[in-house]
Parts: sequence; structure tokens; C-alpha cells
Amino acid sequence: MKLLRYLILIGVISAISLTAQVTDFQRGLEAFNAKNYEKAFHNLEKYASDSNDCISQYIVGYCYADTSLSIANDSLAEHYLLLASEQKYGRAMGMLSVRYFEKQSYDKHWTIMAYVWAELAAYYDPIQSVNSRRQVIRESLDESEIEKAKKIIEEKKKILDQIEICM
Repeated sequence: MKLLRYLILIGVISAISLTAQVTDFQRGLEAFNAKNYEKAFHNLEKYASDSNDCISQYIVGYCYADTSLSIANDSLAEHYLLLASEQKYGRAMGMLSVRYFEKQSYDKHWTIMAYVWAELAAYYDPIQSVNSRRQVIRESLDESEIEKAKKIIEEKKKILDQIEICM
């Protein structure tokens, strides 16, 4: 009898905990959609770091990239956007491309990677394909850099084609 009570108690605590987590996740999504980015960040940060959830990783990366927020951090923005991008989340790929293109004056490598992620975003996400960013980035590359980018794109596609698109 004591064992049964103990199991019921564990079940109730687990259910309450799970419900609270789902609620936090939902609150984070609602806050993000309402453009309350600080609240979204605080509700979704644990999901972005503790799970493989591409949406929370994208939102946390987005929040870290927003320089108007007190949490702004370029390195962490890129980290979380890359995590979501590597799960085929098109919005993250597009934003990562923009972040890398902003760094082009430091090193041409970033321009190539910006083009890589812009192309991948367009390939995996129809919404991203209407963006003219790819053409703008491509125009800043010479032929050898475009060839280098194409090789990277093909390698990334081999990996990304094996996983489901993150929704």
C-alpha cells in the first residue's frame, strides 16, 4: 500500500512538473510573438540549452542578437542560431547568414559562410527562397570563393538531408 501511494505521489509530481515546463515553453512562444523578447528569452533559455529544440534555440539566438536587449551577446547568438540551423530550421539559417555577412569586413571566410547559410536556407525553406540576400552576398564573392562555398554547401546537404526539417 505504501508503494502504491509512493508511485502515485511520484506520478502527480511528474505531471505537475511536465505541465509547468509546457506552460513555460508556451509562455515563451507567446512572449516572442508579442515581441516581448526578454520574457521569451527567460522562458525558453532552458529549452534551448537543455534540449535539442530548434525553435527555442532560434528564439534564444534571436534574443542574444538583439542589441537593444540587456542580454545581447554576439557569440551566444551565433551559437544558438547555428544549433537551430544544423537542424534545418530555415529562419535560423537566414538569420545566421545575416550575422555572418555583417562580419565580412573582418575576414572573407564569413562572407563565404554567409552565402552558404543563405543558400541552405533557400533550399530547405521556401519562405527564405524569396529573399534577395543570396544574390547580394554572391556579388561580393569571386569565382574561387563561390566554388569553395558550393563545396561546403554540398557537404552540409549530405548531413542535413538525413534529418527531418525542424518545425
